[in-house]
Amino acid sequence: MNNLELYNELKLSLPTSSAEERKVWASIIIEEEIEIKDLSNLLFCEKKIASRFSWLLSGIGALDSNKLLNELPFLFSISDQITNINFKHSFATYWSLCGVPSQNEAEAIDLLLGWIQSSKINVTTKSRSLFAFYNLTKKYPDLHNELKHCLEDQLDKNTTDFKKRALKILDKLDH
Repeated sequence: MNNLELYNELKLSLPTSSAEERKVWASIIIEEEIEIKDLSNLLFCEKKIASRFSWLLSGIGALDSNKLLNELPFLFSISDQITNINFKHSFATYWSLCGVPSQNEAEAIDLLLGWIQSSKINVTTKSRSLFAFYNLTKKYPDLHNELKHCLEDQLDKNTTDFKKRALKILDKLDH
């Protein structure tokens, strides 16, 4: 299947796609070494296509984290242009799956910390941000205290599940 054929199939089928179908497409993209950049215009299509394509990107990251990691700088560079979905929040998932590309680290640190602290961000994005930020602390130990203070502040401001995750991360930061 060539890139244009896959693009057209995705554009037609994504709005009603299942998780299983997206997993098959993710495998095809990986196995046939199709560049995500070649399919990225799907992010500018109507909301159902764009949102399910962003989920497909997560599926690619789950199957082959390096494939998604290599494409993240490009995706991040266009993220502000995508207005039909809140694509920027998807990076909490992508970065938790495969890490943050070095050229995006400074901005990612600010975004992730902001998402963890925000009362307007859903708990799923907060949790994924927490894991992505924690992974950055392994590379940048100076961030330990910043994350620790942030989590201590957020413990009683979120769900019980978030509190459990935060306590686990706090325990890791202390050891």
